[in-house]
Formats: sequence, C-alpha cells, structure tokens
Amino acid sequence: MKNVIIIVLSLITLTSCGQTQPNAEISDSVKTRIDSLFSEFDNLNSPGYAIGISKNGKTLYKKGYGSSNLDYNIPIETSSVFSIASVSKQFTAACIALLILEKKVSLETPVSDFIPELNKYADTIRIKHLIYNTSGITDYPRLKRKSGKSWITFNYFDIDECISTSLVEDTLQFSPGDKWDYCNVNYMLLTKIVEKISGQSFSEFAKTRLFEPLEMHNTLINDDITSVIKNRVTPYNLRTKENLEGYNEYGIKLKKEGEYIQHARNSPHYGGSGVVTSIDDLLKWSSNMTSKKFGGQEFYDLMHKTIKFNHDRDNQAFGLYIGDFNGRKIVAWDGGDWGISSQLFRFPNEGIAIIVLSNIGSGEAYRKVNGIADILIDGGILK
Repeated sequence: MKNVIIIVLSLITLTSCGQTQPNAEISDSVKTRIDSLFSEFDNLNSPGYAIGISKNGKTLYKKGYGSSNLDYNIPIETSSVFSIASVSKQFTAACIALLILEKKVSLETPVSDFIPELNKYADTIRIKHLIYNTSGITDYPRLKRKSGKSWITFNYFDIDECISTSLVEDTLQFSPGDKWDYCNVNYMLLTKIVEKISGQSFSEFAKTRLFEPLEMHNTLINDDITSVIKNRVTPYNLRTKENLEGYNEYGIKLKKEGEYIQHARNSPHYGGSGVVTSIDDLLKWSSNMTSKKFGGQEFYDLMHKTIKFNHDRDNQAFGLYIGDFNGRKIVAWDGGDWGISSQLFRFPNEGIAIIVLSNIGSGEAYRKVNGIADILIDGGILK
C-alpha cells in the first residue's frame, strides 16, 4: 500500500491533552524527554500519537498526544482505538498458530486444500509460504481493478476482490520459497483458511479465540465499514501540494484550503491489515509475550519461529521480524497507510515493549519508537 509522503509542520500551541500513568520506574526527567518527542503534536488542533511502554509485563508509561478527531477536538488517550495497518499481520498469524497447535493444519499443508483456485499453479503453495511472504502470488495493488477505480482506501473494496484480482494471474511471480515478496493477499488467504477450518467468520474467531482470552476488549477485525467503533480515531494527512498531487493520481480531487485532509477508510479489507486496537490492549498483548499465560511456551515459540527458504531473508516470523537495535535483539513489525502509522517493538531479552500509534500519515511511528528506545537506554531502563 502506498504510503503518503508528507512534510511535518511545526505547531505552536503546546497544551497537554493526553493521559499519563505515573510509575516510579521511570523518572520524571525520562518522561519529559519522551514527551519532548511529541511536543509539536501535543495540542487539540493537531492529529497525534498514543504511546505505551512496558517492562516484564508492567506498564511503565503510557500517554496520548494530540487530537483523535479535529471536528470535535477530542483528545487522544491510551484507550483511543487506531487502525494499525500491517501490524495486524501478527494477529492473523496468531490465529493460524492456534490452529497449528491444535493439529488442525500445519505449515506444510497445501493452501489449495482450502482454496481450490490455487490448483491451477504448477507449484504447490503451502501455508508456510503465505506466513513468510514467499508464495509468489502477485499482491493486489500492483494489478488493475475490473472497475477501473484505484485501490486507494477512499474507494470501497473488500478482501474477496483483492484475492480474486491476485488469483486472476495464471502464473506465479516465482516458485514458492525462491524469493521474499511482501504480499497482503498472503495474509488474506490465511483468514480464509481460518474460516474454512473453524466454521466462523475470521472476525468472530479472532474475537473469541484471541482477543477475549487476552482481555483485549477494544480490539477487533474491522470487516464492516458501517460498524460503530467506540473511541475510534480519525486518520489525517497534511494538505500539502505533494499530498494533493498524490491523491489526484488516485483520482481523488481535493481542495487546496485547509491544513489537514481527513482520510476515511472505506475499504473493509483485513488479514494483512484491518485490526483496530488501543495502546491499552496492545500492552496486554505485549505483556503476554513475557508471561506466556495465553498459549504457553508453544504458542510463543511458534509465533517467533523463523524458516530458511531459498532466499536470503531469514528473519521473518509469524507477522513479525527479528532484528537488531544497537546490539539488542528486537521483535517488531510496523504499519503505514493513508493517515495512519504504527509500530509495536519488543526487546525480548530485556522484557521491554514500546508501542507507538499515530493518526497522521507522516507519523513515522518507527522513528518515534527508536527515539523512545534511545531515551530508555540513556536512562538505564533498557540495559
């Protein structure tokens, strides 16, 4: 999905509008340094951010900065609900992980057992090829829609159109396992497998088998654009010349007046994205990666399992990537789409999790996470 490239403008009024949870393990000076990363957004005339930091499952600091809705000047809080774009992939993969642990499917199972349309390909695509983005399927945004409309999320399209568009192609880009190629349709197909095995909609399965057991009560799969979602934030982009030209390329003609473009998500696709959630709920998800109360060690190990294929990238796991930050192991994934930016970043050896969600397309959540991590290192919190 094409990210909007925009320039961050300086804002003058600095009025605190977030919520903070005090904790003795982070000093006031460290909190002040963290707050300074978001100071230009900490007013009700700007979109902004919500952040959460935990250590060994205990929340160290959480706060909101900016407005969740500029129409009504509603402040962002840690209970505010954001679309998290591709950070959703780990939750799709988690649903498959549960079915694998129940022996209802395996990484080696041919996807054509559930999606017969894949039988037309000479090479067998297996579930592992979907999870690790090495299937050879062409992702839908690279192909034209039958309607002729663009794939911008202002326009309605659903998961079935995305899948059918990709599977119109009679050949794969490469033999499964030979290359790594980021493909949202891989994860959309995983949701179909969950539905075939469980007999439930993917959103219901995720709710009852994943989110409710983890007490993530404000997290859901947004598979219906007409749904009322409490505390949902509105996505925005800056109304710059570059952005106006970008929208125009997608057939969306906008006025030049105003500072922000409000970008409603009118396309209920999911699997590769589609999760809406809050900092409070993502702190629970991150906490479980430390406690392992839900799923146990088996679930944790499977979620972090890497496989070596016939290509160089071998740091992928279940909707996660394994990396390095200043010599420390990290487990992360980031997300970006029109008007949103997100990242969930964990240091598994130190038990630290950092989460940043933004409702502005230039939010670059990963940069903010990196900035917070640097501060935690300087403050002796992240050893």
